[in-house]
Amino acid sequence: MACLPASQRVTWPLLLTVWMCWGFSYPFMYWTLEAVDLVSARLCANAGAGLLLLLLCARAPGARLLPHRGEWRGIAALSLLIMVLFPFALIAGVMLVGPGQAAILNYTMPLWASLLAVPVLGERLDRRTATALGLGLVAVLLVLAGQRASGAPNLHGMLLGLTAGATFGAGTVLSKRLRFRSPVLLITTWQLLLGTPPILLVWLVLQGHTYLNPDATRGLVGLFYMVVFANALAYAAWFPLVARLKASVASLSLLVVPCIGLAASALFVARPVGAMDVAALVCVLIAITLVLRRPAAAVPAATAERHAR
Repeated sequence: MACLPASQRVTWPLLLTVWMCWGFSYPFMYWTLEAVDLVSARLCANAGAGLLLLLLCARAPGARLLPHRGEWRGIAALSLLIMVLFPFALIAGVMLVGPGQAAILNYTMPLWASLLAVPVLGERLDRRTATALGLGLVAVLLVLAGQRASGAPNLHGMLLGLTAGATFGAGTVLSKRLRFRSPVLLITTWQLLLGTPPILLVWLVLQGHTYLNPDATRGLVGLFYMVVFANALAYAAWFPLVARLKASVASLSLLVVPCIGLAASALFVARPVGAMDVAALVCVLIAITLVLRRPAAAVPAATAERHAR
């Protein structure tokens, strides 16, 4: 735990939770599509995870179930980016290029978050962060090279993977920009719940193309995982993490996820892992080491007070 400042060591349980929940979500996401279609899977994930977190909010001391009036617009914007656009692009990318490669493409999000954080948040790109971003870009190019080596790359799938990374990166920066008075768990809950009606509308339009295979046991297990772990638990850990770290560092910390995702996909979905994929993972591991192993720095009192709320 020495790689983070003492004031931020509390983030390690949050990091481990996010890494494991989202890393293993890639093969489970692939399984889910055996039981339900893309739109139905996202509808269940948003509604189920949102209701589960709302129950947790109701059990908290001094329970508050609605955000403050001025917070709804920011919550709606975050919901559109992270709970609607991001998952649709992500799951579609998994369908087209496979869970392992989609995991790596999706995690170009640090590039987008770091670039947006400069004009939006006034963050500076230090040498370590810039080097890590470069390594992340090399990892994406290696995935593309691996796709070309195994045949014609699925450009639509790769574009969707990159789109997922861009929308999540933008959502990360926006979540740092906005100032919420309500508890983080409540803000997360309503992001999930507000993301449900747009997906329900899409589901109603495409109802003739949806499907449910109740006999697909593995797919139902995957759907349960996506609701409880990949959405409810992971997002409940992710947004407090964003509050504690710079947007660029928070997003770069997620570079561990594609490593877990690629390994889990090889194990559970029997997807081949090529030399280019391994090289991409090496770049990712070096990048995450660079951004997390930085000298300890004092946290300004105002920042510490804001994070404590």
